[in-house]
Amino acid sequence: MISRNIVLVQGSWGSSAAWTPVADGLRRLGHRVFVPSLTGLGERMHLAGGHINLDTHIADVCGLIEAEGLADVDLVGHSSGGMVITGVADRFAERIRSLVYLDAFVPEDGQSILDLSGTEIALSSLAAAGENGGTSVPPPVRSYSRIPDHLRHYTNGRSAQPFATMVQKISLTGAYLKIARKLYVAAGIEQSAVFASTYARVGADPAWMSMQVESGHMMQLEMPDTICRIIDEFVG
Repeated sequence: MISRNIVLVQGSWGSSAAWTPVADGLRRLGHRVFVPSLTGLGERMHLAGGHINLDTHIADVCGLIEAEGLADVDLVGHSSGGMVITGVADRFAERIRSLVYLDAFVPEDGQSILDLSGTEIALSSLAAAGENGGTSVPPPVRSYSRIPDHLRHYTNGRSAQPFATMVQKISLTGAYLKIARKLYVAAGIEQSAVFASTYARVGADPAWMSMQVESGHMMQLEMPDTICRIIDEFVG
């Protein structure tokens, strides 16, 4: 068995702990797994502030890769974590082996989360930020009925998302385009228009591998064994 260096990156409002079931499974398979905590979220919510933007979260992951001296990294991003791993891959292209997007944003240079989210979500996020002092967007109300009961506590660490991470446009040099191995995994249940369009786009691109799973958006908690298997088979 080949041991890989796998870095898992959370999405908006999330806690790095939401990766625990998948991370544990990948470690049992012999991989080295790292789950960086993003500034202002989850167990680092005490650091929240208006200064936290997309570059901050990209720097969080780059900092972990540098501190651990990692190379040949397989980067996995969920939801808005796709923005982060794209930025990391652009800065550290020579260290990144593959990219895995789980129902995630796949940005191009100059795009922000709100640019990619569509008018309705963008306007509601702007309104929510305005009601919250302009610095953050509270987590949306979401049903977790498809998450197994024994894993549902991993949703308790959800925190307000720093608003600047949603409005800052990503700056990409294009270096990330050199990374040939790319996988997109789309949620097949209650699929949002945002990620459905991304799935359709990458599915038509021969440079990508893509697939759909019978899960809602929180697939790493709804079906952790399946997601663990998909990641293991792709990076193997």
